[in-house]
Amino acid sequence: MENVNISELKANIISEIKKNHYETLRYVLFNGKDRTPYAVHLFWEDGKFIVNSRDERSYVVGKSFEFNSFEEAKERFFRTLSLTIEISRSDIKDGYKADYPSPLWEE
Repeated sequence: MENVNISELKANIISEIKKNHYETLRYVLFNGKDRTPYAVHLFWEDGKFIVNSRDERSYVVGKSFEFNSFEEAKERFFRTLSLTIEISRSDIKDGYKADYPSPLWEE
């Protein structure tokens, strides 16, 4: 899959983000150099789609997941966003602070 149309894939993800009302979550799409902390990153590098999460210092949390297929990477990306919501809600319920504010866990 060498002919990757990044703008088309990005539009696909953004459409899904809007559909799920995930606009307030931190994410970075197709910018491997962006170091936004607490964000879920999806990018294309060396012929693979890569998904990872970052901590407060923008270090990768756990491992990066590599995929040959955009659909698999997209699935992992949205699963990670969903887990971010779940964990943040749990943290708040247990009296801890979430990594950043979002109405998705402050409801």
